[in-house]
Amino acid sequence: MQINPAQRGKLPTVNPPVSFAAREGGLRGWKVTIPGSRPLATPAVAGGRVFLGGGFGSYEFYALDAATGRVAWQHQTTDDGPTAAVVCDDYVVFSTESCELEVLTAERRAVWKHWLGDPLMSMPAVGGGRVFAAYPDSRGDHHHYLAAFDLPTGRQLWKQQINGEIITAPVLAEDCVYLATLDGTLSCFRQQCGTELWKEAKNATSAPVVWKGQCYFGQREEVAPQSTGDRTPQQAEYVAARGQGAKAATVQFACTGTPAAYLDHAKRMRGSPQYVESALHDAAVGFASYKGDAKMAQAMFNLGKGHVSEVWSHQGSKPFVWRGRLYSALGDALHCVDPETRAPHWKRTLHERPAGQELLDGMLTPPAIANGKLFVGTFDGEVCCLSAWSGDQIWSVRLGEPILFQPAVAAGRVYVPTQAGSLFCLETGDAADDGWRMWGAGPDHNGVLE
Repeated sequence: MQINPAQRGKLPTVNPPVSFAAREGGLRGWKVTIPGSRPLATPAVAGGRVFLGGGFGSYEFYALDAATGRVAWQHQTTDDGPTAAVVCDDYVVFSTESCELEVLTAERRAVWKHWLGDPLMSMPAVGGGRVFAAYPDSRGDHHHYLAAFDLPTGRQLWKQQINGEIITAPVLAEDCVYLATLDGTLSCFRQQCGTELWKEAKNATSAPVVWKGQCYFGQREEVAPQSTGDRTPQQAEYVAARGQGAKAATVQFACTGTPAAYLDHAKRMRGSPQYVESALHDAAVGFASYKGDAKMAQAMFNLGKGHVSEVWSHQGSKPFVWRGRLYSALGDALHCVDPETRAPHWKRTLHERPAGQELLDGMLTPPAIANGKLFVGTFDGEVCCLSAWSGDQIWSVRLGEPILFQPAVAAGRVYVPTQAGSLFCLETGDAADDGWRMWGAGPDHNGVLE
């Protein structure tokens, strides 16, 4: 979607940050309200600045002072809906939902951008001087492709056809690009040349994490109905692991099995308030009925998602590894398991609901990990800090606004974007709370911390 020429150069005014003091735990910080009150994605923190898109449907991208929240600069995009940004080697990289891949310097200088396809619902990954991004060839054969671009120049280095849009982001590890597409297919390509090493239909519901030769991911499974009078298959979700190679085995972590009505499109369409709100977000940017080349049927079947805005914000049960432990959020609970033995260390439920009530929306963000702590947001509007070792709660803060995207953690501050268009900064009082500076920890999105 192109910006109205009459709006060019008219950047919205961002009000100064306001102080924030939590009633619980004594934490303090600040809050910035981004014009438009749109759902915000995870910010990226680098060089004393916070880089943040203006939300789904916006035409703005911001750099804020990481300590004060004051605007350092604003940038107007040609197309709307900046994704979460990646910062690497002084380059700031993001996609717009409609329909470009854009690269700026940390000081706002435009480096290059490409119109790729409509819509773009995943964020890019950066590594080895390259940008990896998925897109539909909307002006050609309408298939989806994974492409690699030279980071300094934007020159396309290779492209390979894939089954559909990527779930959240490509993941870079072990000189390969790993990805899950909306239909649940897992794939692996060489970073250098784009050669496909393997591809397999796995009902994957999240981007993977790769550690010690294993690919860990969220997986959907149809299970028998619990009621004897109901013949409709029910959805469940697990953490699963797949080895490398074309014929590698896949195993599920039985201890993570979760009833997953939030992956059932028919149930969500009938009863999810978030589903209704997502329809409004789509309509506001021209996707009320026609979804472009989104291949939305794949997302409906495998993820229970029926809107561009829902896929744009979907992160699912993306696992991460810290000191040999695997962490993942499924439904309304955090799981910590041994990735090699598949035995549970602990499980913590962070959302209260009436007994027997199905969960029609995932309630938790993927956890950010720093300094032996997990930082997770909830759709109830709470930020929780837990011990990564025990799962015990260290503190929690209620923000009062739904949280969709994973927080970032840098230099003793937790940066939390909300669905209502606010960015909160919480001062933890411990400068060692650091190292999760963008979605997936770094520009590779793998999220392995030793």
